[in-house]
Amino acid sequence: MLLSISNNRNFKGRKMAKTHSAFIGLMQRARNVKRWPLMAQFQEEMLSTHIYEASMVAHMLGAIAADVFNEAVDPDRVAAMAIFHEGSEIAGMSDIPSPVKYHDPETTAAIKKLERRFEAMLIQTLPEPLQKRYQPLIEQDKDDIHVRLAKAADVLCAYLKCDYELSKSNSEFSNAMYEMEVQLKQYRERFQSVEYFCKVFLEDAKGTLDEQTKDLDWVERANTLHLDSEQS
Repeated sequence: MLLSISNNRNFKGRKMAKTHSAFIGLMQRARNVKRWPLMAQFQEEMLSTHIYEASMVAHMLGAIAADVFNEAVDPDRVAAMAIFHEGSEIAGMSDIPSPVKYHDPETTAAIKKLERRFEAMLIQTLPEPLQKRYQPLIEQDKDDIHVRLAKAADVLCAYLKCDYELSKSNSEFSNAMYEMEVQLKQYRERFQSVEYFCKVFLEDAKGTLDEQTKDLDWVERANTLHLDSEQS
């Protein structure tokens, strides 16, 4: 391929258009990135799972803000921010534990600089006509309400992960749970959509399948069906 290009007289001096992009392939590698890498887990969490859960919760937070509290928030955009909020990890940084990332101001600044570099690298893998659309989704404006709600979803999902691990008697997550509770408390105080979510959805999100389906009538219908069939 390289030989044929170098021998092509028409290629010399021309700018080759980008006909292939690794963007989707890189995004799919979220399935290979392990979260909480230094901690023993009852069930390992991959970045792809976290992104899905965070995007779902983010959309709900946006919908609550828009439909319950009449705020100027687009739920679809909040979800989009959550989809791409770990762009630097996907592009090559992987998951850096929070105690490392926030060890001191110098370390935080250095890691944030690296994150921006990897985010830029991810954007550059896109064909040029698409870069403008995806740039604000990957290089996110932290003052944007949509980004803030996506971050709240990130915290909520981390909280639920800690709760799940503790429910399996994994004390490894005890300190992490305390940290998530502190963070979540601040988000609940700051955003009424987060407070609403916690009051309406959070407890059931931690429940068992039987608890989550307690309001369904399937048990009664199943028993009625089987009992009726036995009598007949």
